[in-house]
Amino acid sequence: MAIKFNLILGTLLVVVAILLHVSDARRGWKEVSGIQDGWKPITNITQEVMEIGMFAVDEHNKETKTKLKFQEVIKGESKVGKGINYYCLVISAKDGDSPHNYLAKVWFKTEEKSKNLTSFEECKEENGEGANCNFT
Repeated sequence: MAIKFNLILGTLLVVVAILLHVSDARRGWKEVSGIQDGWKPITNITQEVMEIGMFAVDEHNKETKTKLKFQEVIKGESKVGKGINYYCLVISAKDGDSPHNYLAKVWFKTEEKSKNLTSFEECKEENGEGANCNFT
């Protein structure tokens, strides 16, 4: 009985720890995305920025079971807060033969080498639908 109770308690503690970790990461994105201070334009698209863009497309494909093909990072902004690097990138990706631009939001914890795609939307078209990709 004690072993069964300890197993349930241990599992519950792990679940709570994971939820707190995810909640903290999401709160961090809201804190930095709610204000413009500290966001810096990415003026040099480095290999690291390209890899984050590729990660965003790959994760989106996994989540939505699509087959977008990464083309390039067009522009972006970044901010560092609480040991987390936040990226807001406009990415070009092909859907079949048709290229489209997407706004991707990714956070990256350098210490843990973990990345998380928090948002991936197609940029606004002339009809006004989609994400606003007019920054920097």
